[in-house]
Amino acid sequence: MDIKKLIKILLTGVGVLSFAFVSGLIVFFKTDLFENERALWVETAMSTSNHQYLATWFLSQEEIDSILSEHEVINDTNSNSESVQISEPVENKITEYDISGDTYTGTVVTISDPTSVSLMNTLEDGSGQKLSEVVSNENLAVAMNAGGFSFSRRLSSSGGLNSLTIIDGTVLYGESGVTYSMIGMSKDGKLMLGNYTIEQALEAGIDDAIEFGPFLVVNGENQIDSEVSGGIQPRTAIGQTEDGTFIFVVIEGRTTQSLGATYYDLQEIMNDFGAVNAANLDGGGSSSLYYYGTLMNTLSNNSERSIPTAFVVTGA
Repeated sequence: MDIKKLIKILLTGVGVLSFAFVSGLIVFFKTDLFENERALWVETAMSTSNHQYLATWFLSQEEIDSILSEHEVINDTNSNSESVQISEPVENKITEYDISGDTYTGTVVTISDPTSVSLMNTLEDGSGQKLSEVVSNENLAVAMNAGGFSFSRRLSSSGGLNSLTIIDGTVLYGESGVTYSMIGMSKDGKLMLGNYTIEQALEAGIDDAIEFGPFLVVNGENQIDSEVSGGIQPRTAIGQTEDGTFIFVVIEGRTTQSLGATYYDLQEIMNDFGAVNAANLDGGGSSSLYYYGTLMNTLSNNSERSIPTAFVVTGA
């Protein structure tokens, strides 16, 4: 074949493919044909620290803010401690379940004795510890990452506190008079969710607490309306049923077998297990759950982060 004809054919092919690619981007990002898919894309990209460019390359900040605002979760109701009625202590039954959905696989662990669950301070000399280290050093049946922390990508993580934290009634981090979105526990083992100042939380009987969210279920009422809220990510969550049974959830993500879950997916899982109160915890590369010494999920970054707090179950 004449070389000029070959070059012409190749250039024409490249031109057609380029036109199709650009046209596809325009249809996806600038029309209403894929509105829900675009929202899921933006929610997923903007909920990461490394890949927000997947949204900012194609959409203006105003467009991104509009999508995020439309699917924002607003929690304005506090949980009522009366929604959970804990019976007399019985033998603690700890059960593990494998779960899956359209975009995820994961693990649920239920703990029948709520008094065996606590929020642990895993700080050591001001920095957090890896959950594997905590498990190996403590008599724990179950351990799951809890709150957020200061993070250094260069150092992988420092795990220092950077948000409201109360352990055993002592404030480790937080300011008086400031309202925080709290995921807390009372001394008798009730999961308590709400917007409190430190003073209000202690007065309400909250003994342990972190600042995180959003809340998924409050007093038996679902809190997530949008199926794309939060995007698809690795997830960690905690919930409690009416009889006090705790529900620990970890969702794998960013793998070919499991992309991750949205807040709506977490809410459905909590509904399936009968939660009357439930909340999202720190996810992404922090998501991890140990069950009798075994890591139940594949870490999304293939390396373990140091964390300052963990929800744990005693009695390994």
